[in-house]
Amino acid sequence: MATRNYRVSEYTKKHLLKAAGELFASRGTGAVTVRDITGRAGTKPNAISYHFGGKDGLIEAVWQYVLRRWNQNRLEQYCVENDRLFATRKGRRQIVTDTIDIIYEMLFAEGQEPWVNMFLLRTAISAQGLEHVETVIGRQVIDVLCRIFCRITGSDDRDTALCWALNILAPGAILTASSTDISNFAPTRKIDYTFYCRLQSIVTRNAILAAGI
Repeated sequence: MATRNYRVSEYTKKHLLKAAGELFASRGTGAVTVRDITGRAGTKPNAISYHFGGKDGLIEAVWQYVLRRWNQNRLEQYCVENDRLFATRKGRRQIVTDTIDIIYEMLFAEGQEPWVNMFLLRTAISAQGLEHVETVIGRQVIDVLCRIFCRITGSDDRDTALCWALNILAPGAILTASSTDISNFAPTRKIDYTFYCRLQSIVTRNAILAAGI
């Protein structure tokens, strides 16, 4: 009986998380009520309080779900494991190619729900969102990209490095977030992977050229 209750609890949590994420992506966290979320998830009104301690706890849980791939320090780990590649021009080109591949997989992994990046784009401008973005994406992605650029170019120009990093991140983020469709959010919207791969290829080529390799 205890095992059965645990499964039901996890099932409810999953549906609340999905319902909240879709609604937050569509309207923003402030405009969505507890009743909106539980109604969409098909649960009782007190389910959010029971499973997450309230709406704020649910918002935090959605953030953790959205940033779960970004939290893995994959870029930092890649650089540590492949430090030898910085020694040659071919190796430096490989580093740029591989890091962009990692980033674009995190931006839109196959099977990822369409609302995830829309939530990230919409809520990143909130106080809570800025904190999450700075902590996870800023420190674990942008800072690593800036260090890669400075090491490859031999320059300590942080502003130019930041421009290089943002030029890598921005195109994929804009595409996967479908920013022009936020007001008419459609949970079934899909990304065209063929187009997405072409975009990644162009971003990679431009990054290599901008780094002078």
